Amino acid sequence: MSGEYAMLLRRRALNALRWAERACNEGDYDTCAREAEYAAQLYLKSLLYRVLGEEVRGHDIRELLAVLVSALLEQGLANEAGYVADYVRRHRRELAWLSEAHTRAAYGPVEYSRREAEIVLSTTKSVLRLAEELEEKLFGG
Repeated sequence: MSGEYAMLLRRRALNALRWAERACNEGDYDTCAREAEYAAQLYLKSLLYRVLGEEVRGHDIRELLAVLVSALLEQGLANEAGYVADYVRRHRRELAWLSEAHTRAAYGPVEYSRREAEIVLSTTKSVLRLAEELEEKLFGG
């Protein structure tokens, strides 16, 4: 099931990304931000499942990235772990926005603006690129 489950999470992540892009194009910026956060979360969980062989609980993007760094270190992949840690340091602010996107979009007192939603969406795409690069290095795709 390991390959199937990871692929299911990845497929859900890419579907959420498509919904986020569609919502942004239609001016529904809260939905864009919420679905973008969900896409990043699911894609990271699919990668973590492949690395660890088990489900990872939690939703915060920064926490998931920290788990990924730890998992890579445990497997003796210090270069890859350093690459992720460096990414987190360089994108700290954007990752904070992404981490709060679901809660803010669903329950926040103020709607997302187009600019804010685009930042969240762009950050999601950046996180997915990072995960794809790691998948390529670790698993050949």
